[in-house]
Amino acid sequence: MSYDITLCPRHPEQDWEEALAAADAEDADVEADPQALATGVEAFRRIEARLREVVDGDVETWVAEETGGDVYGELTVVDTGLQVELFDRSASVSVPDEAPGDHDVVQTQVRRAVDIVAEETGYDAFDHRSGQTFDGTLSGAPTGPDDPDGEAVASDPADAGGPVRPSAADLARRDPTSLRRRGWVYLILGIVITVLGVQRLGSGDAGALTIVLLVIGVLDLLGGAMLVAVSHRARETTPTED
Repeated sequence: MSYDITLCPRHPEQDWEEALAAADAEDADVEADPQALATGVEAFRRIEARLREVVDGDVETWVAEETGGDVYGELTVVDTGLQVELFDRSASVSVPDEAPGDHDVVQTQVRRAVDIVAEETGYDAFDHRSGQTFDGTLSGAPTGPDDPDGEAVASDPADAGGPVRPSAADLARRDPTSLRRRGWVYLILGIVITVLGVQRLGSGDAGALTIVLLVIGVLDLLGGAMLVAVSHRARETTPTED
């Protein structure tokens, strides 16, 4: 289990359910916009630089390098597991419930991380554990926002029997658009290498290099075709989140 805080735009008259739903809505135009990607990565780099000043120990980072996904960057503090992710319409700060180290120190780092992300993005912060606006403290027992019947909704997907959310890097690697793009790269490389191998073979050169080129070309073609097929299946089967 982890303690999760989501940051997103929220109008004064907007309740959290509406704000979170709007932040989670897919926007293909934004995801395909190179300028939006550059701006998002730049914002994440500013967040990263400030976070490195307030957290202890080593950190691991990942940033998006191509359009087609909604993830701009991810930072993880190795010692505590504190994780900060920036998306195209939201951000998240999370930490494992059993994070090592002094609880007050971890809580301070979480609060600072939320403050930094909020200052850089202008987003408001929602505490999934308390079901309310994050007040700077880590609440106790896991309870989510109340449903219309007044019963608590589990805030951790694992508690409700749902899937555990993968990391930002994993999400980008599984994104159908990213898979399709890599598939076409392999296909193009496979065609070029195969044609080169066939030309060498046609000119009477049947040496080891020619055989290697043909093998690599065929493998690239097969791999590219598989990635394109997987991207189509992923796009067809990916559920729409509420």
